Amino acid sequence: MRCNDEAEIFNAARVSLGALGIITKVRLQAQPLYKLKRRTWIAPIEEMLEQVPDLEAKNRNFEFYYIPYSGMALGIVNNETDEPETPTPVNEDDDGLRELKMLEDWLGWAPSLRRWAIQKALGGRPAEERVDYSHKTLSTERGVRFNEMEYHLPREAGPAALREIIDTIEKNNVKVFFPIEFRTTAPDDIWLSPFYGRKSCSIAVHQFHEWDYHPYFAAIEPIYRKHEGRPHWGKLNTLTAKDFADLYPRWKEFLAVRAELDPESKFLNPYLKTVFGA
Repeated sequence: MRCNDEAEIFNAARVSLGALGIITKVRLQAQPLYKLKRRTWIAPIEEMLEQVPDLEAKNRNFEFYYIPYSGMALGIVNNETDEPETPTPVNEDDDGLRELKMLEDWLGWAPSLRRWAIQKALGGRPAEERVDYSHKTLSTERGVRFNEMEYHLPREAGPAALREIIDTIEKNNVKVFFPIEFRTTAPDDIWLSPFYGRKSCSIAVHQFHEWDYHPYFAAIEPIYRKHEGRPHWGKLNTLTAKDFADLYPRWKEFLAVRAELDPESKFLNPYLKTVFGA
């Protein structure tokens, strides 16, 4: 079957979670190699949140990371450029995470002191720029393992939701050191895409792999749901078929295509049975 000859099947197959059958051949439209100029800087979280509309409108890619218990965020923008490549910097992300874990281990009992220490370390850090090909600037090596939950919310709900998340963490002294990721995404028309039909912002929380993630994620997930968030399909969440039916306007159409292509549910594993209510 050539699914692009069938509009309904093609719309379902573009995000199908492996539930429609086996895809044996894919044709992609590529574009020439291009370079990006990446700029990173440190700013107070409220300043960063106030600038979100401007930053996402004026840049090809925009995201930032909030460092728990610091009041500070690391902003990142990428834009296409013809400038020559700059030397590849040493990846210090993992070292930074280990230092944040050390502060949690030493000062987790004293949030205000921890905040002072992080701000002292970040204070005066200059903005940095890097030029390289897109596959290098957009990819990140993650050497410190973690569990992750990410939801995609309506764009206008993002700042308020993040403020609630930060407030929940810091008022309850939640045990965490991984930064919280905030990024913006354009809408699309793919039935089961979390970005279907709306401009979105994505907020991701991470927990160190040796620590129990359940208490942290259980405290944050209701905030995502309050703001009509759709979970990242490849990351942790507790939603079931009824929840997804409420979140995706084309859910019934997808289920109809799925029933037609896989009437005996041979392609559903135990998790997908909860997703589709099979």
